[in-house]
Amino acid sequence: MKKELLLLIFIVFTGCVQHNVGVVGSKRMLISGNILNAENTPIENISVIASGAEYDRLWARPAQMLGESSTDASGEFSFVSLDTDNSFYGVSINHPNHQDYREEFSTIHYLDTIGSRGNSFELTNIQLPKILEFQVKLNNTSARNDTLFFEFSYSSTEIYRKIQEDSFDNPLRFQGESEYWNKILPGEDEMTISAKTIENSDLQFKYKFSAEAVYDTINVEITPENSVYEFNF
Repeated sequence: MKKELLLLIFIVFTGCVQHNVGVVGSKRMLISGNILNAENTPIENISVIASGAEYDRLWARPAQMLGESSTDASGEFSFVSLDTDNSFYGVSINHPNHQDYREEFSTIHYLDTIGSRGNSFELTNIQLPKILEFQVKLNNTSARNDTLFFEFSYSSTEIYRKIQEDSFDNPLRFQGESEYWNKILPGEDEMTISAKTIENSDLQFKYKFSAEAVYDTINVEITPENSVYEFNF
């Protein structure tokens, strides 16, 4: 049974990796726009790529690339992209799999389902926020003998948006949040969790001391000046 399960996983994974994007004859699309930082200042040398994928996550593998460019000194970009007839289609700004990925900035994907598309897409005044590493520190300073149940949610550094508003009916892909949950058992005094989020975004921290209880909620803004949240109990 274990061998059969492993074989099935391998087949599914291999199938995803080897998916090749088929293009629509001689069709070409013009992709253009401009990218700004949080202060509305143009950002230079940000990669912008078009790619296809078998599923609704854009991996930007070589066989899936359909076009690429990068922003100039004015934060503007423009390039010609192929279209695909057998794949999801997307335009990715600062894709982490691209050779010119800039780690200090987040990633934004504009995604479209399999189907017909127009001849151009203009993505104007796209704000690309910076990434910030933060920590959540939990300390049992009162030596209480309870289990702490906790979870927190925060803005993801890789964001998906619709390239056409009417192209998706499942909103889960576009929520843009990451979640973490755990517990501290009696006798455990502390725990530290590190993660990355978007600068100047909110962290929602929830906690309770019984599995049957209702969570209490604390909202905290994560900024470069305040990137560590400590919860003492």
